[in-house]
Amino acid sequence: MEITSLLFLLCAGVCCTAALSRLKQFHLIARSLNWTEAQDICRKNYTDLVTLYNREESEQLIQFMASQSVSKAWIGLHHTEHSLKWSNGDTVNDTAWSPLPSPCTEPMCAAILKDNTTWENCTEQKYFMCYSEGSGDPFLIEQNMTWYEAQSYCRENYTDLISIRNEGQKEEVKNKGMNSTSPYWIGLLYDDWEWSDGGRSAYRDRITYSNREVNTALCQYENSICTVPKTNDEDYTLCSEVRIHNIGERKSWEQALDYCKKNYHGLLRIETEEDLEVIKQKFNGTGFTGPVWVGLRQSRLFGFWVWTNGLPVGWSNWEGDRQPEQPLSNHCGAMAMEEGYKWSDQDCLSNRFFICEEEL
Repeated sequence: MEITSLLFLLCAGVCCTAALSRLKQFHLIARSLNWTEAQDICRKNYTDLVTLYNREESEQLIQFMASQSVSKAWIGLHHTEHSLKWSNGDTVNDTAWSPLPSPCTEPMCAAILKDNTTWENCTEQKYFMCYSEGSGDPFLIEQNMTWYEAQSYCRENYTDLISIRNEGQKEEVKNKGMNSTSPYWIGLLYDDWEWSDGGRSAYRDRITYSNREVNTALCQYENSICTVPKTNDEDYTLCSEVRIHNIGERKSWEQALDYCKKNYHGLLRIETEEDLEVIKQKFNGTGFTGPVWVGLRQSRLFGFWVWTNGLPVGWSNWEGDRQPEQPLSNHCGAMAMEEGYKWSDQDCLSNRFFICEEEL
């Protein structure tokens, strides 16, 4: 089976990979394919066509292509029905934002001024509202930026553009924006493009729409953009590989560890912020509930925390920014599945969902 897969990949023209984190890689297939064929090969051999979540990933992808002297390749963006999406991946209550704009040529973004919500071209310059994870406090940024620039600014300096899930949050946002005399961006996007893997990414920066009759997107590194091509030609392909598996079966920590070792590589390890970002990308808005078991355990003798491969915990994401300590701590680690995906100590015998990882 492994030999067959290897021969297939060689015939498919897989020439190189680029690691975004320990948990995620890009793969280039140097073979001319149409978009549907590209999607099929990526799904059979990796996870799917590439989904872009932020400017950093876009720049990494462009650098990867440049290093391989590849000028363009398929990514996972494709044309579908109009829909609403929050910048941070939260689920949108469609009825709360009606009336919606008429079907449009390019994405439209939501702006608020006092009691009014308007839909504007996302490339217009406006103030915008960010929020910080944990507190959820909104911050009005009195600088004029496009929606895409505002999205990057909020992600770099706070958490993301503000999302609004209920009337209480809406009132808080309006109160924080009282000083603005013109509409300011919130994190709501309306367009008719989606990603092949179903990723809840509202990243659309550096994407141009040259032909509405073509339903798929190419990434072209010369102009540092992704573009909707003029024709459905055959091109190279960019696949993404994310080897994280949520297991919808409740087990104790030891049982979860045995299951992951037997069927994958082991329980999930989160060693860097980049690892955590990949986890957020995969699970935001999926409804997978936590806390879930991950590969964290505490030495009962010495009290320090280690990953299941024996490595000590370096970078960490504990609740309250402080690791649990003996004698009051439980001895197995779990991760929340919302907000900051914080870690906590839990009773090792309690039955929980869990996440396995494969080795890249």
